[in-house]
Amino acid sequence: MGIPNSPVIHDKDLKLQQGRWFHVNREGLPLTPPEAENGRGERHEGALALNDGGSTFLNGLPPKARENLDQFLAVISGQVKGQLTISRPSGYEELRERNIAMMYRYIELENSRDYENMEKIFHPTEFRSKTYFGTDPISPKAHTRMLKGLFRSFPDWFMVINEVISADELSCVALITGRGTQYEEFAGRPPADHQIAIPTLHAIKVRDGLIIEHRHINPFEDIFANQIMAPLTEDIMAVRAQQGFDSGMAQRAFDSAVAAGARESDLGELRALIDTKKRQCQVLLKGTLRRCAMIAPPGEIYCEHHQEHGYGVDGID
Repeated sequence: MGIPNSPVIHDKDLKLQQGRWFHVNREGLPLTPPEAENGRGERHEGALALNDGGSTFLNGLPPKARENLDQFLAVISGQVKGQLTISRPSGYEELRERNIAMMYRYIELENSRDYENMEKIFHPTEFRSKTYFGTDPISPKAHTRMLKGLFRSFPDWFMVINEVISADELSCVALITGRGTQYEEFAGRPPADHQIAIPTLHAIKVRDGLIIEHRHINPFEDIFANQIMAPLTEDIMAVRAQQGFDSGMAQRAFDSAVAAGARESDLGELRALIDTKKRQCQVLLKGTLRRCAMIAPPGEIYCEHHQEHGYGVDGID
């Protein structure tokens, strides 16, 4: 039983509405290979020609399909009406070149083990090393401590920038190959007597001439062995680094509740959790490359245990 007052849609019209005009001839019948060619290599007069410079093909299109095709061709050929403009901030190219230079500078300092000068190119209070430490800011010293642990296990580790993938006025992303020989156990991996070479992607964000964020794909991580899935988070690597806690999501939940009219006094437990986790110990555990879950005393960056004992990836006892 049909739907009252519904328009009758013929098979040809349905095919045209479905965008299948290239499968039918002018009568709306299926266009089959025998119909397209008559066996002597000649096209049937009812078939739509595809190889005669396009004129017969285009003339055979329904008006709406022809209009859509013309618009598509105009877009991909850059022949759109009007002028396409991209707005860029003042000094864009200068900032972009600065960020590329900052990426090269950072890798140069890593290769030379110049930790003192490396800490000077990180923002002192807003630097985030998301791959290893998560969303919250850390001390630049925590990042260099982590690198000391890496280079203790791989003393000949050296990185080469193969290609700058992307750069703008805020950031730079580069394809970098790291090479080195493992001399002691690292992240549960025994030493090996051969050099390894690993491609990685490094990304930095720069503000006021200082790096405010660094992250890269962790080459020592078995992505299929992760126990923390964090399906709702925007930054799974940061959540894994913080042992499953998502500082960014917690802060957004707090801000959303306040914006919706909740009193901050009623959100005391959430506020306390956010503030407490900002003091999470800034040591990476050597066996897991995860951040220590203990809380550092106020004004400190390491928990009491790691103030007395190293045990992190830096290998200090």
